[in-house]
Amino acid sequence: MEGTDDAKNFADHDELGGLTVMRCSSYKHVSAKWRSVRVLDFDTMVYMEESSKTAATGHELRGVVLAFLGATCWGFSATCVSWLTTHAGADVLWVANLRMLCTGVVFTLIALVKCRPQIVHLLHDRKLIMQLFAHAVVGVLIVQISYMYAIAYTNPPTALLLQETGVPIVMLIECIRTRRLPTGFEVLALALAVFGIVAIATQGSFTTLEVNPLGLAWGLCSGAALAGYNIIPVRLLRECGSLTTNGLAMLIASCVITPFVQPWSNPVPLDGMGLFALFGVVVIGTMVAYGVYLRGVADAGPVKASLVGVFEPVSGAVFSVIWLGTMLSMWDFAGGAAIIAMMIIVALVK
Repeated sequence: MEGTDDAKNFADHDELGGLTVMRCSSYKHVSAKWRSVRVLDFDTMVYMEESSKTAATGHELRGVVLAFLGATCWGFSATCVSWLTTHAGADVLWVANLRMLCTGVVFTLIALVKCRPQIVHLLHDRKLIMQLFAHAVVGVLIVQISYMYAIAYTNPPTALLLQETGVPIVMLIECIRTRRLPTGFEVLALALAVFGIVAIATQGSFTTLEVNPLGLAWGLCSGAALAGYNIIPVRLLRECGSLTTNGLAMLIASCVITPFVQPWSNPVPLDGMGLFALFGVVVIGTMVAYGVYLRGVADAGPVKASLVGVFEPVSGAVFSVIWLGTMLSMWDFAGGAAIIAMMIIVALVK
């Protein structure tokens, strides 16, 4: 491995696809020549050398398949949310509360077993604790609620596409932060995002809204909150890992909303299909999707995984049409294609 000075700071290392997995006591030991891609936990940090070669074909193919499966699970989850709110009569806040509570408990228990040093590190840093609470409220609670309301007022593919408007928001914030003008590709990505939103919202009339205004507002709100989800927990993810960060954030978010929702006082009678949809939201669309997609990132690399990840709104549309009978217009397809093209451009440029 190149960079022997960096390697001396690590207990051991091994190659995982195109990434170099290292175990160290602090991310500060890594010099500037290494670019952080994903932190799995405090003792196992994943870095990718700027000049590293692509992953071996076997691992790369497996990574692409797993990333595809993760995106499919997220799309399926959106359809399950729609079924629960429209057919089972479940309230959006009830579904969101249950999803965050169950996932937060499971992820936190796993983190307590596998990532105890990160939790100890987090609890001894006041700034990290404040960042965690901000991430829990903005990056988890608002994202989940606004996203599910967007589904309830529109449909799964529309809500999924509107949420992706968070991508150009992050891009613009980065331009402001670094005090630079957007590149040509970034301007193109922004233009595609705007066209996609307008096409879906107006259905080609470009003068009047053809979708539920509340659905559009909630969708754009979920996009803005998603930008916060990507920006707020940067240091948290780097030092404490994704599992610890998101597990605790979901648990905190559920604790914030539970006293207001009181799911025990308003139980939703679910039949077999309802229980399956709830399983799809909590287990398939969150726990399974999270695990297989991160494995895909490790095997295929972040760029390929991000490119495959654009299949999420596509899978949401497929499940929605087949299961719920959702009707999509030509302008829905045109707007969706523009937003997906934007996602691909951003992934390639990044």
